[in-house]
Amino acid sequence: MSAGGQTGASRTAIARLGGFTAFVWIAGLVVAGIVALVYADEGGFDVGAVGVDEDYASEPWTSPDPIVADDRGGGVYEGSDGAVIRLSGLDVDAPVVLTPQDSTYLGGVRVTGPGGRIVTEGEYGEPPRFSSLADGRVVVLVEQPDVELWVDGFSDEAWRARVTTGGLGWTNDVASGFESAVFTHAGEASTARLSARGEGSIAIQIVTPHGSERTFDGEAPLDQSIAWPDAPLVVFSVESWDDVGWKLEFPPTPTPTPTLSPSPSPGATP
Repeated sequence: MSAGGQTGASRTAIARLGGFTAFVWIAGLVVAGIVALVYADEGGFDVGAVGVDEDYASEPWTSPDPIVADDRGGGVYEGSDGAVIRLSGLDVDAPVVLTPQDSTYLGGVRVTGPGGRIVTEGEYGEPPRFSSLADGRVVVLVEQPDVELWVDGFSDEAWRARVTTGGLGWTNDVASGFESAVFTHAGEASTARLSARGEGSIAIQIVTPHGSERTFDGEAPLDQSIAWPDAPLVVFSVESWDDVGWKLEFPPTPTPTPTLSPSPSPGATP
């Protein structure tokens, strides 16, 4: 009886100790949660970049209250995934270039008019998407002077970018090189002749006002035509690896035929 009574008492004590331990553990979690919320409100913790509302994460331009990127001056903006850069008075004949700063990431940019209105359509009737080039920059072509740029970055990190216009170089007839290059072509052509020599690979990404697309991947040597959607202005990003020399030849832009004034009829009074 004595031994059995001691065993029962021990089990009761252990059960009570276990219940007390569980209570203390749960209470500790509650207190820790309260402290974390208090310090987060006071800025004591870095809670990371906060993006758009989840309801608008895939289409931030449809949000009634979008997140606006911070203008840091000198063309530098920063924000979270889905934040918008609002620009006005742009030259539609000059590419807009977003260059990432401080090792941050730009996955791409969607472009709308003011208020998220779709002016130029991309694929499936959505705003055109401009993906980052091989060097990390995003090049955008617009068809109106006032635009909104919706930046795609990492969902849990802030991005920082410098916005400039132009500065990519131009070509109208022939472009060539042994290294990667980015340049602008203005003309009526929508095809070009691509040739490459040596050993290695070459890829071409093309940017028009309707977005960007990777239009070619191949191995040298090669000699063939490439094509892209009709556009008055096109940006080419050529990536070459190893010892590849490449050349793009564009057809000449037709010279407008001058309109001749009709000759006066004989005997006509000037």
